[in-house]
Amino acid sequence: MINRVKIHFDQEREYVPLEAVRVLPEFFKQMMAGNGLFLKGYDSSVKVKFKGERPDGAHIWELETMPEMIETIFTIQATPSFHVEIDYEIQNQKDNLLLGKAIDRRQTYTTRQDSRNEKVRGNVVASNFLIAKTNIDFSKLTGVSSQVILSDIQKTVLKNYPQSKVVFISSSTHSDEIDLMKEHKKPIFVLDTETFESYNSDEVFDPKKTFEDEFLLDDKVNEYKKKKIGSYIYYPLFIQMKEMHFFAYLSLETERTRIPSEVLDLFKEVERTFQERIMDSNTHILDIKQNVLNVSRGGVALEISDMEIVKALKVKPSFTLDINFKLQAPIRMAVELRHLEEVNDFYRLGGRITGVSGDKKAKEIYHSLIDFFN
Repeated sequence: MINRVKIHFDQEREYVPLEAVRVLPEFFKQMMAGNGLFLKGYDSSVKVKFKGERPDGAHIWELETMPEMIETIFTIQATPSFHVEIDYEIQNQKDNLLLGKAIDRRQTYTTRQDSRNEKVRGNVVASNFLIAKTNIDFSKLTGVSSQVILSDIQKTVLKNYPQSKVVFISSSTHSDEIDLMKEHKKPIFVLDTETFESYNSDEVFDPKKTFEDEFLLDDKVNEYKKKKIGSYIYYPLFIQMKEMHFFAYLSLETERTRIPSEVLDLFKEVERTFQERIMDSNTHILDIKQNVLNVSRGGVALEISDMEIVKALKVKPSFTLDINFKLQAPIRMAVELRHLEEVNDFYRLGGRITGVSGDKKAKEIYHSLIDFFN
């Protein structure tokens, strides 16, 4: 039986409109003669054939195998060198034929630099996973060590803004701004407290309308006027564990108006660096073997059957592991999660290799081993 996969993590690809929009039938024929066309989203490859285009523009598809469940929208995908996806709204289904109207067409910016080697399956395993701890005591995580880490980052990243602060949240800490950051999980960046003009970005929450609706705007203008604050930015810091924990925020308040936008980028860097450091200091080695599905020079795909790994990836979507080729010394590498999907009783993980431990020779050995199995 062929079943739908359940997506748990999928790093967004950057797409552009498919260039072959006006010649789709010709494109489909080229793909069928090459790498093939497939139905997206199932635990086994479902090859499809383009059977023709009707006068109304609908396309007829023949499926190699008909899955148990076809929803109202289905997606045809191909990967010549770039990745292509075409969404269809289903109009009719009979036996192993599908009739659909194309509703979206897209292709990736980037092209695949090297092919995946699937011959390693059964000959190569992954082991010694360095992953995030999932049973961390949150109070310890946000204790003295996190304050030391943040203070150090602040001195380096925000050295040009020494008046910036890190404010730690306690159970007794309350304000309208803190409540809004906690609710919307976005920073507040007010350029001018007299007009309450906010920095224009989807990444920033604009509190003006909320304050107007709650008849607080005049009070807020007067509050910041008394404090001699002409512009401010508050940037919330969350730690992703089983849920998002709001434990501190970065603050910069100035008497003049319009804090420069570069501060928002610097605060993002502080957040990113802190997350990396705090999670790197709360990891452990899981001594377990997992199957390798395929490898390439830039990535690896694994079959994950251990739930501890899955739980850890939801906390920190990066890890290190050993790749073990038969009769060879293990190769240690760092991997960033790209996608994670549930397939029946296991998970399929795809990751980007961000580093290989050792000198340049270690990477060369890894590349030679991939070529050896071709």
